Amino acid sequence: MSSQFYIRHLPFFLLAALCVMPSVAYSQLSLPIPDRNKEWRRIYTDQESTTDVGVSTLVLEPNGLLRATFRISLSKSEEAAEKPAAKYKVRLLTIQFDARKKAYRGFETTLLDSSEKVVYASGPNSAAIWKPLARSSNAYYTAALALPPLGLWKVASSSDSQTTSTDSAFSVAATMDRFQLGRNTCSSPSYESASMTNGELAKLTGLSSSSDLQLASEKVNVVKIKCDSPNLSSETQILILKSGDRAILLSGGTLYALEK
Repeated sequence: MSSQFYIRHLPFFLLAALCVMPSVAYSQLSLPIPDRNKEWRRIYTDQESTTDVGVSTLVLEPNGLLRATFRISLSKSEEAAEKPAAKYKVRLLTIQFDARKKAYRGFETTLLDSSEKVVYASGPNSAAIWKPLARSSNAYYTAALALPPLGLWKVASSSDSQTTSTDSAFSVAATMDRFQLGRNTCSSPSYESASMTNGELAKLTGLSSSSDLQLASEKVNVVKIKCDSPNLSSETQILILKSGDRAILLSGGTLYALEK
């Protein structure tokens, strides 16, 4: 591997080296190893490697924290600095970002060999050192910010008869700095990703998951949004992800069908 490759990824390799001891407090939040069928989005390509971000790996946490998993695939196997005598071809690196402090840190590292067998897994590390975002890390941060459920959503339909999809001003924008529903906006929203059963979701929302939400799977991924604003309900709003480009938002007793 050339020196240019090491220079480009050195900050993340150094962070990955810190992800050695698992954290008990974060053990239940550890992301699963992405399988070969998971959707990835290419963010960088050169002669020696490709770098992708897992489209479905974004995890939002309170206080402006978020993390996503990146896959760095080498053109040929290399020795693993984390485990002497072992060789790897794919590095799965989960990076945690602090959007409010503009900082990042390595959260978890998994190395796969050429047959996609795990040769090293650090486990999550909530004690890793934060570093300020720099030019090299900004590319990863930007890629994470482009993942669902963040971004701009079109309101396709609504349970509110006064809301129509023909209203060009009515959309949902979810960024780390603001959450906007139509013309109503709050700054510094608090997001929290969670996995819930249909029963848990029905209890939380007061809606029947089978008739009102029309969810096919027993487990659903949701984002709890706390937005204290005079223009938006102070109650927790629920964004239910049905796919990368389809979602349902429950806000103030109204259901909105969203699409990218």
